[in-house]
Amino acid sequence: MRWLLALYPRRWRDRYGHEMSQLVDDLRPTSTRARVAVAFDLLVGAWEAHVSSEGPVESRHPTGNPLWRGVLVALVVWVGLSVEIVLSNVVFPSRDDNDAVSVLISYLCVFVALGMTGILVARTGRDWRAAAAAGAVAGALIGALTIGTFFFVDNVFLDTISQQQSKIDGLARSGQTSMRAYVNTGLAGAAVGLTIFFSLVGAVLAAVAGYASRPQDPSRAR
Repeated sequence: MRWLLALYPRRWRDRYGHEMSQLVDDLRPTSTRARVAVAFDLLVGAWEAHVSSEGPVESRHPTGNPLWRGVLVALVVWVGLSVEIVLSNVVFPSRDDNDAVSVLISYLCVFVALGMTGILVARTGRDWRAAAAAGAVAGALIGALTIGTFFFVDNVFLDTISQQQSKIDGLARSGQTSMRAYVNTGLAGAAVGLTIFFSLVGAVLAAVAGYASRPQDPSRAR
């Protein structure tokens, strides 16, 4: 698994490469879950080392910034949701409003991911407040980026979207004369509401999960 260290910037490898290589050798994860966890940590650390504007990180855990973990989780979830949105609205469109199950599953996946954000932050040794901050960032990004996907899909594929019965009924009730105006008005409100909602839920779920999974103090275990 040491080959993942090659993803880090050269200046980082020159300063910390030998130390991290030794650490990976000492960990020697045996289970698949442990190997995936270590690989994930190394990938996140490599990404943070590249985007850091301060050059090589100081002597600390390479994935110490909890907010970057929230950003990474948000991007992964957003990609998954975007694929589901395109498939259900463009590739396999339906005139019936029968997407309740898929929407429920999507929400559950988002909630699980927000909880995982807190666990990932806790693994760096940060407290529940850092986990809450990362969860809030992840939730806000998921909400904003997902609405951005809907905005793109609904406007680019308006002819397909306008065939949905829920859109037809909604336009009739709204009193607006344009399907595009109706869709974008709804998205504008959802952009604020969904972003705030996921941000608050993310803060709570990440804080709870981070607190529950925090490393146990050995002195308290006695």
